[in-house]
Amino acid sequence: MRGGTAHYFGPSWLGLSALLLAGSGAPGLGLGASEHLLPASAAAVDTPATRLDAEKVKAILAAAPIEEPPDFTGQDLSGLDLHGLDFKRAVMVKTRLAGSDLTGANLFSCDLTDAVLTEAKLGKANMDGTTLRRADLRRADLRGASLFATIIEAADLSGAELSETRIIGYLKKAKLVGAKLQNANIGADPGNQSMGVMRTSFINGDLTGADFTGANLFKADFSHASLKDAVLRGANLSNGDLVETDFTGADVTDMNLSQADISGAIFTRAKGVKTIKGLEEARNREKAIFDDKPE
Repeated sequence: MRGGTAHYFGPSWLGLSALLLAGSGAPGLGLGASEHLLPASAAAVDTPATRLDAEKVKAILAAAPIEEPPDFTGQDLSGLDLHGLDFKRAVMVKTRLAGSDLTGANLFSCDLTDAVLTEAKLGKANMDGTTLRRADLRRADLRGASLFATIIEAADLSGAELSETRIIGYLKKAKLVGAKLQNANIGADPGNQSMGVMRTSFINGDLTGADFTGANLFKADFSHASLKDAVLRGANLSNGDLVETDFTGADVTDMNLSQADISGAIFTRAKGVKTIKGLEEARNREKAIFDDKPE
């Protein structure tokens, strides 16, 4: 946990942390339990979206009392220049932010469930503790953003730019088709988490064609995920869970699989298999599927 600030994330973070703890054997924390652990979203209001301008947004943020976060549920903030603004803990369920500039904004612990952020600029934004369940982030730019203890379940980040982004989050069933994650830091950090080692989960995710060149994916869970045609050159997947992960046609040149569980993983037509580092140390190697068994 960064800076010993677990209590600032609130109960929702505690549920998420249980899901992401590496090797957690706590009862009731199986894959089917996630819906009970993750916080319920604010009730959606089926009313026409209210169009706000940047000055109105700033006024709402300035007037919001500390004990009552600002509420932008269902409102339209598309295309606005909102860079550097402090939205901390704001309710933004179904908020439209398509094409908006949120560069460097503070979105700490915001609820962006079902929000639309297509082509939004989120570079260097603080999205720690944020809920992005089912959010539309297609082609969004998140370079250098921080997404620690973030719920990104079933979100669509296809074509998104996430190079050098810090991610420790829950991305079960998320879609990152063609996303760019070169040199992203997605690995667990045992030395910086006092409550236990949390790791990123991509379980059942669609990462077809995603680019993870040089990414740190230490202890990440890609079980049952698709990495077909993905680029993983030099990526570190050591100690990860890759149970039945599909690497068909992927570029795995110099990828590190030391101590990773590759039971049922598919490497058919994968490029650079013979250059994989730590393959001889991978767990359940004999249960993985290769075109030719590596020597």
